[in-house]
Amino acid sequence: MAAHPVVSAEEWKRARLTLMAAEKELTRQRDEVARQRRALPWTRVTKAYRF
Repeated sequence: MAAHPVVSAEEWKRARLTLMAAEKELTRQRDEVARQRRALPWTRVTKAYRF
């Protein structure tokens, strides 16, 4: 297992903010894909389903 580097609090904060920006972008992308999915047209269901 690779050892993790030990850094100053300031270096950790910079790395954390960079990661947080990537996480926020991923959330925005996920939300946009969900919006597109909800906007898809519907189709009529004619078969009677039982669950």
